[in-house]
Amino acid sequence: MNPTRLQRLRSELVGQQIDAFLVPRGDEYQNEYVPAADERLAWLTGFTGSAGLAALARDRNALFVDGRYTLQAAQEIGSQPIEQQSLSAADIANWLCDALNEGDTLGYDPRLHTEPALAPLKKRLTECGILLRPLDDNPIDRIWENRPASPNGVACPHPHTFTGEDSASKRQRIAQLLTDKKQDALWLANPEVCAWLFNIRGSDIPHLPVALSMGFLYQDGSATLYLADGASSDALRQHLGREVELVSDKPQLFAAAERQHVQKVWADPLLTNCWTLQQLRNREMHLLLERDPITGAKARKNAVELAGSRAAHVRDGAALCEFLAELPKAVQQENFGELEAVQLLRSKRELREGFTDDSFDSISGYRGNGAIVHYRVSPESSLPMKAEGIYLIDSGGQYPDGTTDVTRTVALGAFPAPAKEHFTRVLKGHIAIATLRFPIGTCGEQIDAFARKSLWDAGLDYAHGTGHGVGSFLSVHEGPQRIGKAATNVALEAGMIVSNEPGFYLTDEYGIRIENLIFVKESADYPGFLEFEDLTLAPIDRHLIEPTLLSDSELEWLNRYHRKVREALLPLVNEQTQEWLQAATKPIARGEVL
Repeated sequence: MNPTRLQRLRSELVGQQIDAFLVPRGDEYQNEYVPAADERLAWLTGFTGSAGLAALARDRNALFVDGRYTLQAAQEIGSQPIEQQSLSAADIANWLCDALNEGDTLGYDPRLHTEPALAPLKKRLTECGILLRPLDDNPIDRIWENRPASPNGVACPHPHTFTGEDSASKRQRIAQLLTDKKQDALWLANPEVCAWLFNIRGSDIPHLPVALSMGFLYQDGSATLYLADGASSDALRQHLGREVELVSDKPQLFAAAERQHVQKVWADPLLTNCWTLQQLRNREMHLLLERDPITGAKARKNAVELAGSRAAHVRDGAALCEFLAELPKAVQQENFGELEAVQLLRSKRELREGFTDDSFDSISGYRGNGAIVHYRVSPESSLPMKAEGIYLIDSGGQYPDGTTDVTRTVALGAFPAPAKEHFTRVLKGHIAIATLRFPIGTCGEQIDAFARKSLWDAGLDYAHGTGHGVGSFLSVHEGPQRIGKAATNVALEAGMIVSNEPGFYLTDEYGIRIENLIFVKESADYPGFLEFEDLTLAPIDRHLIEPTLLSDSELEWLNRYHRKVREALLPLVNEQTQEWLQAATKPIARGEVL
């Protein structure tokens, strides 16, 4: 935590008669990735992870992160006077109750928090006699010199050839749900919801192809949409049609809803910030606080979106294979490290049709850095790579027809002996999910243990979820579906795309993760059941596999998957990569020594 910034922030809090302050990672849209102007947590603490919260009390500071970021946070905090804590509501509340006195006031920016997230904190702090106070202005914004400007990119129509359904049809479909719920309007809380509903995309947020937006959908299918001044164009207005009113000032949204005589509003409390809910209540609008119906509709990809995702994964897989084929020679060069590997992979993707951006900051971890689950390489942290040890690369691309996310762990030469067993146990978990058949109505938490069983058998585990939802040229982390230990009560449905990414991490030694994107489909042979189909196409490193730990059916799956990869990608890669791909996907025989 920058001492000068910390001192100035404390002075600002004293001036507002605030004893403590919360600094979350998110922005007012609750985005996972945020514009540079909203990177308040990184500006203050140096922590660059995608999930976290800082708390400043009278004479103590804390950074709360989850298990994915424990090692990264420790590195980025360094010797600063910051206590690292677990990112849970109970831990945050207990820390604040310990750091503050009865009668103290905790300030927060209501635009950056949701009511469900604050509720357990508020309950515990009230018991301790600590008052929560929403602030009109964020005190960090008042002291942040040379703060980047808020983005104002142009919003663009996303063609029907990629969406498979026009905006008017989507609006009428969702509006019918409003009628069923007897609601006048649906609050469109964030850019992803708006991007899907209106078939628009943009470039306001790194790695997320959206325009900053929010709005209302009304019961008749018309809508009011906020876009920053300069984000709209004649082409966009023509695309949206007369039923969509564009405004460039957020208060105009609420005025438009009043003109529409809106009295009942459906708002997702997990997506909608506290400030917005208060604006609606101030106008005496009655709120239905339930999950946004667009979130589920967006997650269920139609046939056009699934076909697009398949096509994007073919091109992306070809780029990844060319990278992996060149990597052994690249690591023999001087000055080739984790950062240069990211740049090499990016250059391969840029050659593929439609590539617009990485879908997230690539995780490029050599040796011990690979054990940092969400490690983010920088010029300062980049390790030089050699023809030995284990390397993990987790990356993805944004294409107009699909979003990709793939992790491969590769041996660059001699590696620690235990890694082979660890890798194969991770592979067994990966195959268990890929081959799973399950009844309709099954939730992600009900199948998570299949991915972990082989690791559990050896007393091992990993501290992250097994799978997250993925959008269609949208967020690489999309809800509501996921596979993990935590309860979601969200059933996996046909058309949903999720990741399959079990892993294992040995601190200071290596990280192992095998990630494919898969989608849910109806079982052709068993009515009432669902199963998965792989989208990702890339070899799984044979050098790290111990065949004796695999069953016959697991070996059969691996050989069948590699044959699929080979047949799909051979025509699309250069001659050097063709030779590498043939060897990388060679069938493995029972008893073979690799």
